[in-house]
Amino acid sequence: MVSVRRAAVFLGAMAGWVVVGCSSGLDEPAAPSAPEEAAPLPLSTGMSPDEPNATAAALAPSGGEDGTDGQVNFGVSESPPNQIDVVCAAQSSASELRSVFLAFALDVSGSMGNDQTRFDQKWSPVIAAAKAFFAEPESAAISASLTFFPVASADTRCTDAAYAAPDVPQTGLPSAAFAAAIDGLNLTATGAWRSSTPTLHAFNGVVGGVQAQSATSANETRAVVLVTDGVPQNCSAEANDVANVAAVVASSGVRTFVIGVDNPPGLGPANLDNLNAIAVAGGTEHAFVVATGDPVQTEANFRAVIDSIRGSALPCSIEIPLPPTGSTFVPEQVNVTYSTTGGDDALLDYDPDCSTASGWHYDAPDQPASIILCADSCGAVQNDVSARLSVEFGCARRSAPR
Repeated sequence: MVSVRRAAVFLGAMAGWVVVGCSSGLDEPAAPSAPEEAAPLPLSTGMSPDEPNATAAALAPSGGEDGTDGQVNFGVSESPPNQIDVVCAAQSSASELRSVFLAFALDVSGSMGNDQTRFDQKWSPVIAAAKAFFAEPESAAISASLTFFPVASADTRCTDAAYAAPDVPQTGLPSAAFAAAIDGLNLTATGAWRSSTPTLHAFNGVVGGVQAQSATSANETRAVVLVTDGVPQNCSAEANDVANVAAVVASSGVRTFVIGVDNPPGLGPANLDNLNAIAVAGGTEHAFVVATGDPVQTEANFRAVIDSIRGSALPCSIEIPLPPTGSTFVPEQVNVTYSTTGGDDALLDYDPDCSTASGWHYDAPDQPASIILCADSCGAVQNDVSARLSVEFGCARRSAPR
């Protein structure tokens, strides 16, 4: 059984993939000494099953010149009857997670905190949670950028160009740069706030930067995270205009997450209409709405939402890397193991149809290019900040103990 900490939202990230070459035998004679270890081959680490796999031909099973199936036995000792020995190769290679880039657009219009109640119950707890996210070790699998909107200049705040360059450029997490930028705004309950909510222009500017990045960072999952307390205002744009752009962007693989921050009780009705439309168009099903009024609860809720976004942004597939030098890839001889720091390893079953929603499968059984986790296994990994997956090559497929 996989032991996983459950919560209302995903709370984690995949820490990494480890690829291990190994071979198993059942009462087989000892093999000749293993060939001299070669330098590890470069790995192909794109994560999307829809992307072409440059190594697919190299991974297809093939026969050896000696009439064997082309596999190398890494060494199995002689065994007494009915005893199974499993000997793993010394050679191993580490594969690289497909990185995740979250581009944050943060509303700093006056309604976020321009009186003492809003400042204490709305802005302060939200920003405390955001700073913690940018600084905590659990965010290590992610890079982020941060763009404030509106800009201070009334002359440019209703233009896309004003938001093309983020206030914090793409930076690997954890990082103190985000807290420093937020503190540099010098926002207080009585001053330095900016007027209007030019959501469409801010969104266009942020998305333009993310799409420009796509040309140079193909091996990266990207998403926009919009944090706002209201619908677009004062720049002749509606939430549906933002939704239309989000839909176009989603078709290119960039999703949009939306966090709506409510008003404290007694300070007017919520101004969060149509934020759901932006999230749905952006491929993320619904907006997350954070209630205010109790600062401690608001901070906890915002942390939960942003951790949920972190988890769901992480991919649950890995392109199959090249097997150890001198061996061939055999689809039936792959095992996937899930483990946590200090915890027991748990074998994940091969489940080609994901009929149990747990385990893993190939993207294409006849010519597999990627290993993909089924829904429950994916959720478990995303829910566990210390999760690790090991992929063994050359071992007879095993089933998880029942």
